[in-house]
Amino acid sequence: MEAQIPIVSIEGAPFSRGEMYGSEAKALIKHNIDYYYGLWQRNLNLSRRMVDEKASSLIEPIKSFDPGLLEEMRGIAKGSDASIEEIIAINGRYELVWSQMGQAPAECTALAALPEATSSGHTLLAQNWDYKVGVRDSCVVLEVKEDGRPTVVMHTEAGIIGQKGINSEGIGLVVNAMVSDRDRFEPNVPFWVLCRRALGSRTLSEAMNVVLRTRKAVSSNVILAQAGGVAVDLESTPLDTSIIVPEGGVLVHTNHFIGPRSISVKDEFVKNFSHSIYRCSRAKSSLERGFGRLSAEHFMDVLRDHFGEPYSICAHADPAVGVDFQGETLSSVIFDLEDRRILITKGPPCESSYHELEFPSLKGREMIT
Repeated sequence: MEAQIPIVSIEGAPFSRGEMYGSEAKALIKHNIDYYYGLWQRNLNLSRRMVDEKASSLIEPIKSFDPGLLEEMRGIAKGSDASIEEIIAINGRYELVWSQMGQAPAECTALAALPEATSSGHTLLAQNWDYKVGVRDSCVVLEVKEDGRPTVVMHTEAGIIGQKGINSEGIGLVVNAMVSDRDRFEPNVPFWVLCRRALGSRTLSEAMNVVLRTRKAVSSNVILAQAGGVAVDLESTPLDTSIIVPEGGVLVHTNHFIGPRSISVKDEFVKNFSHSIYRCSRAKSSLERGFGRLSAEHFMDVLRDHFGEPYSICAHADPAVGVDFQGETLSSVIFDLEDRRILITKGPPCESSYHELEFPSLKGREMIT
C-alpha cells in the first residue's frame, strides 16, 4: 500500500496554531532543519550562526507584513523545540536556495484550465512540484482554520507555513522557481510567507495585490486562479512583475521567463536547464489539443509525461549529479476549484496514484459558480 502524506490540522490564535503544528510534525520539522542547515554548510559554507543571522534579518520584514504569521512561526518553534531562527530559516529557504544555489536542477510544471476548456465547466489548477530528494519524506498537507480568513489547505515541507494550495473561497495557488541575475538574499518577506498570505485572501484581487505589492529579493512565479473561471500568472523579478493571462482557455508555466516585463533581467535558470522550454511547450500543446474536453484525468496524463527523462514533466533524479542537486517530482497535485477537490500523489505521478483528500472546512461557504 502506498504511503500517504501526513495531514496536520491547526486552528485558533496564531501562536496556538503554530504550537499545534510544531508539536504534531516535530520529527519532520527537525529533519528539515537539519537537512537545510547541512545543505547550506556543504554548498555555501554557511555555518549555523551565519544562517541564524540571515534568518534574524527577516524577523522585522515578516512582522511588518503580517504579525500573525510571525507569531505562528514562534509557535512552531515552541512546539517543535526549535529556535525561531531555525523556523524562519526554513521558511526563507526559497531565498537561500535560489539566490545562492541557483544551479540546483529542480523543476516545476504548473497548469490551469478555465471552464470553457474543461469537460465539467470547472476551473482546474495543477502542479508537479519537482524539488530536492532530501525532503521527499518530510512534507505534510497542512489545513489552517484561521478566524476572519478563509480556511487554507496546502502541501508543504514540514515547518513551512506556505506553499501551493487552495482555500475555501475557491482560490488556488501553484508556483514555479525562477532565477535571474538580479536575485540576492535581502531582508524582505520570504516567498513562502507571501504565498501563505495570498492563500489567506478572500478575493482573487486581494491575493494578486499581495504578490504585486510585496517587495521581492528573488524571482518567482505564481499562478493564481479562482472558481468561476479566472486565472492569472504573476511572473516576478526583483524589478517588476509580468502579468500573463490564459490563451485559448489554458495557462502553462515552467521555470523560464516568458513575460514581457522580464527583458531587463537575464534568465539564469534556462541557460543551464533548457528542459524548462520543452516542458512548457509539451504541456501547453497537450492542453490545447484537449480544449473543451479537459479533465483531471487529462491533467494526470500531462503530468506523467516523460519526454526528456529524467528532466521531464514527470521528473526523476539524475544519478549523474550529486545528491544535493538531485530533484524529482515529490508530489503532483490537481485542484478542482469549484468542487474544492484535491487530488495528490506522494512521489512522481507515474509511480504513485492520485488520492483525493476531503476537507469539509473548504466547503463551509457557498461555492462560487
